[in-house]
Amino acid sequence: MKSSSNTNTSLKMNTMRRSFVSHIRIGRIIVVCVLTVVAFSILVNLGLWQLSRAEEKSETEQQVNQREQFPAIALEQLSDQMVVNPVGIRVHFNAQPIKGKYLLLDNQNFEGKVGYLALQLTRSEGGKMVLVERGFVAAPALRSDLPDVNWLEQPQALNGRLYRKSANPLSHDLLLEPGSVSRIQNLNFEQLEQHWQMSIEPYVIQPISDSWPYAQPWQPVSMNSEKHRGYAVQWFAMAAALAVLSGLLLLRTIRKGATHD
Repeated sequence: MKSSSNTNTSLKMNTMRRSFVSHIRIGRIIVVCVLTVVAFSILVNLGLWQLSRAEEKSETEQQVNQREQFPAIALEQLSDQMVVNPVGIRVHFNAQPIKGKYLLLDNQNFEGKVGYLALQLTRSEGGKMVLVERGFVAAPALRSDLPDVNWLEQPQALNGRLYRKSANPLSHDLLLEPGSVSRIQNLNFEQLEQHWQMSIEPYVIQPISDSWPYAQPWQPVSMNSEKHRGYAVQWFAMAAALAVLSGLLLLRTIRKGATHD
């Protein structure tokens, strides 16, 4: 009788142990599945986002190419609709430099050098306040020093193209450092208007001139549509690989559990 009782107790303990282990295994499988679904969803969404960016860049490329074929128009002829998406529009105007309104846009790179994009405020004949790109200027060795820039001082007839840099969702504040020349981290037109207490046109004019003294590294499309599509393919491939590996691991876990049971 005592042996039978011990046997029953042992069977119950083994049953409880198997049940406990089984619950743990199921819990692990659920956690892994949830994490896999979340990671898969993130990768797929990143791929879809790259595709949407590719579509936007493709439209911009086509628009810029079309605008390159059109003759320059007077700055005063710009319509409100044009200003909504000004990239690539060619204009001509007489620029009257505004003394003391100089900007150095930080964290620029050109041909392996780190520096600034020099911008200065000008007034058009019609009274529009517009930023003109002077160009890329290499940074001095010391962060506390600012480069010397040959700013426009006299009125000048300019031909150029319009652009507006894409907003950085992670950092878009002006972060202006006051001075005779102001260093900024981002070109935020609204905040610049508040600082200078004047209305400024929401675009930059990049002069077109063979004799312009400074390099002009900015391009209307920093990354073409094909690169975005390539990144999309990479994200989708990673999502597919994750799904395959997770499926194989899940099958292995299920088979292992069935063998132990």
